[in-house]
Amino acid sequence: MYNLKEVACNSPQSANTNVSTKDKGTCINSSGDTNSVRKTISVETECVDTPQHLPDGHSQQNILRTDTKPVIASQVIASLVMALVEGGSGIVMAFSGITLLQLTDQQTNDLFLNQSQAALFGSLVHLGGALGSCVSGPLLVKLGRRLTLLVTLPITLASWLTLALSPTVWLLLTSRAILGITIGIMFTATFLYTIEIAHKNIRGILSGILTLTRQLGFILVSALGVSKLDWRQMSFVSGGMTTFPLFCLLFLPNSPRWLVTHGRLSEAHKSLVFFRGKHCNCEPELLDITQQISNVSREVDNSWQQVRLLFEPSTGRVFFLLTFLTILHTMNGFFAISTYLVPIFKAVEASLDPYTSAIIFNFAKAFGTLVYLCLVDRLGRKPLILVSYSLCSLCMVIYGIYFYMHNTHETGDASSMGWIPIAAAMIFNFFTGVGQPALSIFNGELLPTSCRAIGNSVLMFTLMFGAFITSYTYPLVVEALGIHGTFWLFSCVNVAVTLVSAVGLPETRGRSLEEITGNNMNNQDQTTKF
Repeated sequence: MYNLKEVACNSPQSANTNVSTKDKGTCINSSGDTNSVRKTISVETECVDTPQHLPDGHSQQNILRTDTKPVIASQVIASLVMALVEGGSGIVMAFSGITLLQLTDQQTNDLFLNQSQAALFGSLVHLGGALGSCVSGPLLVKLGRRLTLLVTLPITLASWLTLALSPTVWLLLTSRAILGITIGIMFTATFLYTIEIAHKNIRGILSGILTLTRQLGFILVSALGVSKLDWRQMSFVSGGMTTFPLFCLLFLPNSPRWLVTHGRLSEAHKSLVFFRGKHCNCEPELLDITQQISNVSREVDNSWQQVRLLFEPSTGRVFFLLTFLTILHTMNGFFAISTYLVPIFKAVEASLDPYTSAIIFNFAKAFGTLVYLCLVDRLGRKPLILVSYSLCSLCMVIYGIYFYMHNTHETGDASSMGWIPIAAAMIFNFFTGVGQPALSIFNGELLPTSCRAIGNSVLMFTLMFGAFITSYTYPLVVEALGIHGTFWLFSCVNVAVTLVSAVGLPETRGRSLEEITGNNMNNQDQTTKF
């Protein structure tokens, strides 16, 4: 095995005398030029399995330049564990859309919700998610992504059991709020963990798996609704979904980027070896991570310092762009439709059962996410966003036209025309499945490691609070604008998402997180232009 520190510090690119600093794990030019940083972590290499006798015509440096491709199996397995957590979050989100019909049935012998209680039942999970997003920031900075999930999942299980056994409406609503808090924490933790362990060539696919399994959670709840289980039985099944990922998390390492922000370079190296394979040269990637953190003028293992970094000129413009897009996304119609899914389909008066329509609706988004997985690392993020949200806008226009004609009695027999809004809703959800994960991945890619945890917590707060406002006020907006006017408003928002994304977002396909944020000083001075 070769000592990478010795080879790196004697490389021809670093002509000046170098000082080897083992504690910091860097070889720095004695002239003080940080651009000549070459390699990190003075250890006997575990990543490159090079022979002691080099083949003819090959030098040590040639061997080191030929990096073995990273192993993806461990990255995929870890991402699937995160995806199982996301699937449970999807169940929480979809639960109200399927069970509200039971809970608002005046003939029920169980708990009954009036109109205001039903609105709270559907929207409290989003308000709780907003609160959970606030809590997640400090937790993710101090505990890391993995340990935060290990703390949150048992609380999620307890909340499901409480909801299933609720004897009163207030306890039912409280359980929903706590479930919202937990998913607000878990959304950010799973997303950050996945993009921080993923290699740049498969980061888009692995992050999309989270969206896919979240949508599978929606489908599972829809299927439980068709199975005629009552809402209490569905709560027990949903709670059981949290146990397996909780067990699997015990065997995964922490995120290497979080470890670097806490100065735990040796553990970060081991984590990268776990996710890239022992025969992969992990040193350049670890160098990029440590160099980006070292370029920050203050400590980044403190939540308040990360908040201050968000508003520095280098990150502030990007952060505000992402915040604006997040606000628009909460108003594009997806959250309102998901919260009131079965009642909306019942209003269509189609011959198809509303629960069956809900299953098809959720399958459409899952299929759209599969298309996203196939295209995101081939075509890029921006083309998917622009095409998807443009067509989402068209679908909302069609939906609004149907309800306008229905309310003015211009459709004749409504049941014979009911396939039109259902088809529009399916196409809308399909393209939401394509565009939404492409838009969401920018939240992790465009913010640097030094403030990614807090930044994504704030963005998740914006998303969940916006979803709460949208879902809670949906009945009021329908009353003010009519259901047709409401869907036309959703159409306008989708147009706004398309235009802002076209003007403001860069393309990030095939670039490392450090390259995207423009802090890789060895390779380029500036990689992201807006």
